Amino acid sequence: MMNTADNLNHITDLITQTLHRVSLLNECLLEELDILKSNNAEELITISEKKETLMRELNEIDCQRKDLTRANQIKSKEQYLQWLDTLDPTTELKKQWLEVGQQILACQNQNSCNGIISENMASASQQALNIISGNNTPAHSTYTSSGKKPAQSSSLHKTTA
Repeated sequence: MMNTADNLNHITDLITQTLHRVSLLNECLLEELDILKSNNAEELITISEKKETLMRELNEIDCQRKDLTRANQIKSKEQYLQWLDTLDPTTELKKQWLEVGQQILACQNQNSCNGIISENMASASQQALNIISGNNTPAHSTYTSSGKKPAQSSSLHKTTA
């Protein structure tokens, strides 16, 4: 087990790295929103790769943090916050950790918003493709995309034996 100074240095480094990566992720998500608005597929691929890299890095840092907490027999959020206070009586670590949580929540909200926009754009694109390719024949349609009247189908004219 590490001594208190080693624990303090290690957890401080992990929280600092996490805060930095989450801040980069938030910037990335805002950039993704701008790209979605501009409808640039190539930039969207690039920003998605950047977002994936940041998420992978955050996961790796969090695994290290969890390993450190397990090594110190920390089993709950409350114990974790108390442990941070024990390591750093100024409570700066706890404040930083709570800031991480707030920024992660903001990232989750922005990612959800971006996802909804992306889904709506994909749906609109698919509808446009269906109309252009003639695969769009809703029931209320008077004419098909080729200008012909669709075949009438009514249950009133059908008889069964």
